[in-house]
Amino acid sequence: MHTGRAHERWIWTELIGFDNSREDMGVGEYIDLAGFTPDGFCLMLTSVDFILSHDGLQPNMVLPPDFCARDGHDRNPHRERQEWTSGQLRELIAQLHARGVKAYVSVFTRFYGNKYHHEWLSDHPEALRVYRDGGRMNAVNPLARLSDGSYFEDYFVRKLVEVICDYGFDGWHGADGWGPLGGPIYRVSLSDDMVAQFAEATGLRLPDQVTRPSDENEQRLEARIDWLWRNARREWIGFWADRWAQFWTKALDALHAADKTAFINSAWGRAPWESLYRYGIDERRIAAAGVDGMVVETVAPGLSMDPRPYAADLTRPADFLSGLMLMRATLPDTKLIFLHNTHDVVEQWDAIRHKPTLLEREIYSLSNVFRRRADGSLQQCADGFLVCLGDGLDEGHWEWLRQRWELAWSGEPQGTLGATVLWSNSLIEAQTMDFTSDRAMIAHRLLFEMMAVGAPLQTIATPNDLDGVTGALLVPNYHLLPVDELVRVISYKGGPLILIGPEVPVLREPEMRMEDRSGPGSLRCLVYGSQVAAPEVPAWDPPALPDDLMGLDEPMTYWEHFEFAPVSPGFIRACAEVITEVSGAPRVVEQAEDVVLMAQVEGARIRVALKNKSRFYATPRVDMRREIARVQVLTEFPSLTVTPQGSEFSVRIPPEGLTVVEVELG
Repeated sequence: MHTGRAHERWIWTELIGFDNSREDMGVGEYIDLAGFTPDGFCLMLTSVDFILSHDGLQPNMVLPPDFCARDGHDRNPHRERQEWTSGQLRELIAQLHARGVKAYVSVFTRFYGNKYHHEWLSDHPEALRVYRDGGRMNAVNPLARLSDGSYFEDYFVRKLVEVICDYGFDGWHGADGWGPLGGPIYRVSLSDDMVAQFAEATGLRLPDQVTRPSDENEQRLEARIDWLWRNARREWIGFWADRWAQFWTKALDALHAADKTAFINSAWGRAPWESLYRYGIDERRIAAAGVDGMVVETVAPGLSMDPRPYAADLTRPADFLSGLMLMRATLPDTKLIFLHNTHDVVEQWDAIRHKPTLLEREIYSLSNVFRRRADGSLQQCADGFLVCLGDGLDEGHWEWLRQRWELAWSGEPQGTLGATVLWSNSLIEAQTMDFTSDRAMIAHRLLFEMMAVGAPLQTIATPNDLDGVTGALLVPNYHLLPVDELVRVISYKGGPLILIGPEVPVLREPEMRMEDRSGPGSLRCLVYGSQVAAPEVPAWDPPALPDDLMGLDEPMTYWEHFEFAPVSPGFIRACAEVITEVSGAPRVVEQAEDVVLMAQVEGARIRVALKNKSRFYATPRVDMRREIARVQVLTEFPSLTVTPQGSEFSVRIPPEGLTVVEVELG
C-alpha cells in the first residue's frame, strides 16, 4: 500500500515480462521484484491480428512471436522470448486477478506482411492506411470500409469483445493508432474510401482533383490533400472528429454492455487543440462517449535522447507538462493517467538507465500540477501513471522508482505559488480560425514557452471554476473568449489579472501594458490590479511568414512544432518575469537561464522543486521574498545542509535533474 496523495499505479508490459515456466506464470516474481501491487497491467500483445484473427480460445494454440514480444524481438535484459499458448495467457490473467490486479489487452495497428503467421489484413488490403508520401502502407486504418461496403470498425469491435471475454481481460487499452492514426490528417489516411466517406458525410461537391482514384499515386495524393487543406480544412477536421467519435462510441457501448472498460491514449502527446487540428481527435467527444480513462502521452524523457531532427527540444518537458494541465481543464471529470516514459527495448531508448535525473524531474513535475475547482479545492491533473514499459527492470530500478513516487505524491498542497492559468474550451474552435487565417500563436505554445523560461504556472482553472480562484490569474489568448466569459475575466477580483493576446478593445484600462516588438498584429501583455513595472522587451528582427499561409507546410511528425506568426523570445521572457513578480512567487536570482521552479504551499511550509535544464550541475540562488527560518532537502541529492541567508538560499541540482526542498519561513 503506497502512501501520500491518492493515485493509481499501472504498468504497460509485454508478455516477456512474465515467466510461463512458473506455475503462476511469473506473476508473484514480477510483483515481488516491483515491490508493490499495481492497479493494473496493460499487456502488450502488439499485433492487431491478435484481435482480428481470433476464432475462439483454443488453450493449446501456440501464439506467434509477434504476440509474445513486440515485433517478435528475441529478448529483454532478463530473459529470452518465450513461446506462449492461449491457455497460458488466460492463466496469466487469472493469476493477476487472484492478486487483485486488472489486466487490459493492448495492441498496435501494424500489419507485419505475414512474417510470423497468416494475418487477417493480408486478405483485406482495403483496410490499410494510405499516406500522401507513400501510398498504401503496413498499418490498419480503423475507420476504413471493407470491400463489401461494411465498416472495419464493426468487425473489429465484435472481435475485440470476443477476445476480452474469452481470455478474461478487464478491458481494452486503445494505444497508438486507435485514435488517432500514425500521422496527421493532412498526411494519413487519404484513401479513396476516406474521401468517399467525407463526401457522403458532408454533401460537399468535390472536384476531380480530390475524387479521382489516387491510392497508389503519390502525385495525385499530394494534389488531393492540397485541395482539401486549402478549401475544406475545417470540414475535413470535423469529418475526422465525427468518425473517431463514432468508432469509440461503438467500441465503448459494446464493451460496457459486456461489463468491460476501455482507456485511450491521447493524440501523440499533443494538447487538446492540436489533437483536433492535427489528428482529428476531439477528446471531449471521446469523453462524452463514455471512455473510462485516458493515458496522456507525456514522453519528454524518451524524446530527449532521440537523434531525429526537432525531437530533442529544451521546451519539451514544459510542452508536455502544460499539455497535461490543459487536458485536465478540458476533461475535468475524466480519469487521466500520465505515460511514465521509463524505457523501451524495441524502440531502443532507456531513460531510467541513461537519463535518470531527467526521469526523476518528470515524475515529480507531472505529479504536481493541479486544477483549481470552483469550491477552492485542488484537483490533481493526473490520477496516476502507466509505467512504459515495465519489463526488463531489476529490483534496484523498481526501488529507485518507488522512492521518487513517494516524494512526488507526498504532502497535501493547499495552493501553488504562481499564477493560475485560465483555459476555456471555446478556444479549441476559436483558435482554428485564428491560426488558419494568421498563423496566430495558440495558448498552449504561449504557456509552454513561458514555462520553459521560468513562468511559475502549476495550476489551471476553467471559467466555471473562477469563484474558487484567488491570486494572480493568467489568461492567454483572451481575445478569443466569448463575450460572457471575457466579462467574467475582466471582472475578476481575486487578485492581479494578466492578459496576453493581440491588441483588441478591453473593458477597462490596465495598470501595465507591455508590447511585443514583432510588427503588426503582435502580442500585448496587460496587467490589472498590480503596479508592476514593464520589463524592457529588446528589439529583434522577426522572420517573415510566406505570403501563401494556406499553402504553408504543416509538421508531419508529433515532435515538430507548427510555424506561427513571430513572437519575440524577449517578449516571452518578459512575460515570464511579469508573471513571477505579479504573483509574488519565489524567483531565481542567479542561474535563471538554467533553473525553473515549482512551489506549493503545504500548511506552514512551502515545498520548492528546482528543475535544472542544463547538462551540468546548477547551484542557483533563490529568493523566497520573506525571511527563511529553515531549509530541508527532501530529495536524495544533495546530502548537505542548506543554510539560508535572509530571504535567500542556494542549493545544488543534478544535470537535467531535480532538487526538492521544504522551506519554513520566519
